Amino acid sequence: MSTEKLDPITRLAEGGAIVAGVAVMAGTDTDKQAKLPTGAGVRAVGIVLVGADAAGKPISIANHGRIKAIADAAIAVGDLLIVGGTDGHIAPAAPSQGANANIVGIAETSAAADGDEFDMLVAPSMMQGA
Repeated sequence: MSTEKLDPITRLAEGGAIVAGVAVMAGTDTDKQAKLPTGAGVRAVGIVLVGADAAGKPISIANHGRIKAIADAAIAVGDLLIVGGTDGHIAPAAPSQGANANIVGIAETSAAADGDEFDMLVAPSMMQGA
C-alpha cells in the first residue's frame, strides 16, 4: 500500500451504521450526510475509511487515493470499478454499449468473491460501454 497522505472528508452517517470499505453516496443534506447507495451503479462520494455504528455519527470518506474496499463480486487487477449495490460493496464495471457508468476507482489487487477485501485506487470518473 502507498504511504500517501489521504485527506478524507467527514460526513454524518444517514440511515444507520456504515462500515469501512464500502461506497457511500450523498445523503439528504448533501453537505453534511452520506448514506449507503440506493442501488448498483450510483455515483459515489467515496469509500468509507472509518465507519460509524449508528446514524448521526461521523464517518471518514476517501474521495481519492489508495484504500481497502469490500468486493461485491470477483475483481481482477486493473478492473474499473462501480458501486455494486445497496450494501456499498464494489463491483467491476461492465456497461453495455452506449451506456454510461459511474466509475469509483481502479482495482490494484484482486478479490475472489463478495465480501473479500482488496486494494483500490479511488478515482471517480465516467466511462461509456463500447
